[in-house]
Amino acid sequence: MRPSVSIIGAGRVGTALGLALKAANYRVEIVVTKHRVSARRAATLIGPQTVGLVEDQLDGLSRSQLASFNRASLTIIATPDDSIAPLAQRLATVFRFKSIGLARRGKSAPPVVLHTSGALPSSVLEPLRKLGFAIGSLHPLLSISDPKSGADLFSRAFFSVEGDAPAVSLARSIVHNLGGRAFDIPADAKALYHAAALTASPNMIALFDIALEMLSSCGLSRRRARQVLLPLVESTLANLKLQDPKLALTGPFKRGDAATIRKHIAAMRSADLHDALAAYALLGRRSLAMAKDRRINPSRQQAIARILSALVDDK
Repeated sequence: MRPSVSIIGAGRVGTALGLALKAANYRVEIVVTKHRVSARRAATLIGPQTVGLVEDQLDGLSRSQLASFNRASLTIIATPDDSIAPLAQRLATVFRFKSIGLARRGKSAPPVVLHTSGALPSSVLEPLRKLGFAIGSLHPLLSISDPKSGADLFSRAFFSVEGDAPAVSLARSIVHNLGGRAFDIPADAKALYHAAALTASPNMIALFDIALEMLSSCGLSRRRARQVLLPLVESTLANLKLQDPKLALTGPFKRGDAATIRKHIAAMRSADLHDALAAYALLGRRSLAMAKDRRINPSRQQAIARILSALVDDK
């Protein structure tokens, strides 16, 4: 039997998880947010059986709300990172005072609390562990901009899991039932893991925005520049699905084409594109390093390295 769930935090990730869990036949008992409007909106989206509450109501739960919390053997905290630790402390106080979840202590399957932060370890939930809850983290490695479309993405996503054994076991079961794939991440590696995710997704969007700025300097509108560049990005991702980055790499750094690289830098300087120059220098050095074993003439590689070093020194 799949556990009932309560969700604290109903932003894009929390609401998308609620929708996906409901579709996978989990009962989402309660969703808690800071504001009444967002609580009602999330509860309405997830379904009529879900109760929407605001955080201020936690201290004065009605009998029916208390019963809903007690039915939920899993609590998912999907708030911003800086809210998780204080919220865990507050929930521990409320749960202790209201005896929420405490009836399950000592049983074979303890109640579980998971947070969805990619950067924080499960230990931020320590106040709840002291009450007998198993604690863990469950982070979907996805870019979610809309809860409804985001809920559909979980079926092909990877999720990092970490924490107490019962929490990790339940997290893995949830991922399986959503159609995703789980992998372990050490607690002390979470910040680096999350930085890697940031580099591959939000920073890629920032890099795309720099490319839009560059094409805007060529006379294209941002809308047209986006249309022009998206097929290129899609073809690059298609190559990455089939090959290691070293094999998928294309362009002048792979070819050892110093003349073209000089023209690029001159054009960016002429257009006064400082962010583009900085990104070009950093990523160019990485591209050059990736191309080293591609049988390029060493003198060409050295010439490109000098060009990039001069570009960095000029900043």
